Amino acid sequence: MKKLMNIGIVLCLSFVLFSCTKTAQPAADSGKQDQLYKVVMAMITVENLPDLPKVQAAINERIKGRNLEVEFLPLGYATLTSQTNLMISGGEKLDLMPVLVGISNDVAQGKLLPLDAYLKTSGAGAAAAIGSDYLKAGTVNGQVYGLPSLRDMAASYGICMRKDILDKYGFKIEDIKTVDDLSRVYTKVSAGEPNMYMIFGPNNTAGIVHFLLNDWDPLGDNHGVLMNHGQDSPLKVVNLVATKEYENKLRIVRDWYQKGWVIPDAATNTESAVRLVGAGQLFSFTSNLKPGFDKQATLGAGGVEMVTATIMPAFSTTSQVGILNWVVPITCANPEKTMEFLNLLYTDPMIINLIDWGIEGTHYTKINDRVITYAPGVNATNTGYNMNQSWQFGNSLLAYVWDGNPADTNEQMEAFNKSAIISKALGFQFNTAPVKNAAAAVLNVSNQYRLSLEFGMVDVDATLPQFIRALEDAGINQIITEKQRQLDAWLAGK
Repeated sequence: MKKLMNIGIVLCLSFVLFSCTKTAQPAADSGKQDQLYKVVMAMITVENLPDLPKVQAAINERIKGRNLEVEFLPLGYATLTSQTNLMISGGEKLDLMPVLVGISNDVAQGKLLPLDAYLKTSGAGAAAAIGSDYLKAGTVNGQVYGLPSLRDMAASYGICMRKDILDKYGFKIEDIKTVDDLSRVYTKVSAGEPNMYMIFGPNNTAGIVHFLLNDWDPLGDNHGVLMNHGQDSPLKVVNLVATKEYENKLRIVRDWYQKGWVIPDAATNTESAVRLVGAGQLFSFTSNLKPGFDKQATLGAGGVEMVTATIMPAFSTTSQVGILNWVVPITCANPEKTMEFLNLLYTDPMIINLIDWGIEGTHYTKINDRVITYAPGVNATNTGYNMNQSWQFGNSLLAYVWDGNPADTNEQMEAFNKSAIISKALGFQFNTAPVKNAAAAVLNVSNQYRLSLEFGMVDVDATLPQFIRALEDAGINQIITEKQRQLDAWLAGK
């Protein structure tokens, strides 16, 4: 079964700073738009794709009248940044690539070309599809350098629970709206299911508190945040860990842990929550939510029906919108033609479905005009094209829906995006360069303390003050001061 890559995995990827031994110079636009131009496009892949050349050929057949070709460069998450850095520093041909988790450092290092001029010509369709609000997430110093992929442009946070257990104990998912509601459910269910843990994260990369409190704009790195969904006036950057809201949620989860409701080795357990649910060991887990998540969780849990309750409403920030931006590096010789191809990823359903799902009749077949499934004789083990990355490419809302998800998933996603609270800092990009040493030190401290606290595994009274002091010693106040300075300058320039 096809599944979308969990965006939460992307958020946990570490950012590798760009360094090189020689400086690459911006390549001039050839201006020869009537000549064939090959776009070398890096992409993220997580599985072997033996039929990628066939898909590439089908896309090139589709665009052959445009004097365009595309050549895909598949890269894994672990090698994306390092490999593209090497190509740019070495002056190798690279025209189009995805950048994960923010582009401000890439812009500061001179790696990317501004795209504003092309968004008025060959990229006008993409600009219209994305919209001015979301384009802010790819804007640095007043210029657009990246186009965010269109998918869930907001995140809501809450709980995913086994429906059969809820029914068994007389609860309805629509009645669960707060942390207190969860405590009430867990009290009753844990008494009747003593061999089942009540709660875990989606995995061990983010603690329970992260999902039950998440009403802050992380401003890129969570080290200096805006509380209250970024709606306060004036906008004030604070240390999340030192807020009363954070402490209160820690105490709630610590109480749950002491009652035996949380998996005891949560910070180191390598099993995913859906697998633990499918094995009958877990009742519920926290996650960022979006339309169709309950169906995906049900499939991941081996058919155990899951339902979701939102604890924190949908919220759009630069970090969420800009999880992935498509950018044109300075090694591109013809950005106008490159933008013409990128534009098709936001406007041409045939191309987006080719890159998302492969070739109709070979890799998939239509159930109806909206829903698809594997082609006859094809399954997850023998397909030659199992991309599983539809969120990555252009406008995913143009794509078919894989069988098992609601036929109106794309419409639900559009409504979800429109319902989101939008941070007043949407579009702000924090440049960590002035505080890079402090940023590295603070990240190390956070990695040492946060998970054990946010899973309730350690005493709050003893550990939280240690965490706060260690962050201050590492330089978090320096980061907050610099972030506030940059934010104020950005607001003044709007």
